[in-house]
Amino acid sequence: MKSIADSECEDAEILSALDEIIEGRFVKRSVHELIHEGRDVTSLFIERLMVHEFAEKRVREVDLQVEERVPAFAIRDRKAYFGWIFIERFTETKSRKLFGSSARNTKGDWLIQVSQNSNEAIYVNCWSKFGMEEGHLFVME
Repeated sequence: MKSIADSECEDAEILSALDEIIEGRFVKRSVHELIHEGRDVTSLFIERLMVHEFAEKRVREVDLQVEERVPAFAIRDRKAYFGWIFIERFTETKSRKLFGSSARNTKGDWLIQVSQNSNEAIYVNCWSKFGMEEGHLFVME
């Protein structure tokens, strides 16, 4: 049987690991199972997201300009999918806002994609806006 001190130490290690995932320290932000030794840590992960200034939003609620992106996590089936919310431009006049995961499928498309019409909650850090990376402007004319 674990002592209270052992449990507190284990919880501190879990929180530290979750922070590393959120911050992208020591670990690639991609897809992460939210299970630790059989324990579902999804609620802990969401709590840590809030500490790191992520907020629950719908894609349509995120204020962005063209060529801006914000970090976000979609949480599905006890997995956290890191990605970005950005505006995908098809032409100068046609575009759409979406979440695209950093993890890709076998075709090279986003493994998880959430459109601005979806009611799915995504955890977004709107305070951390970035420019689009060179070569990733998502202009598809």
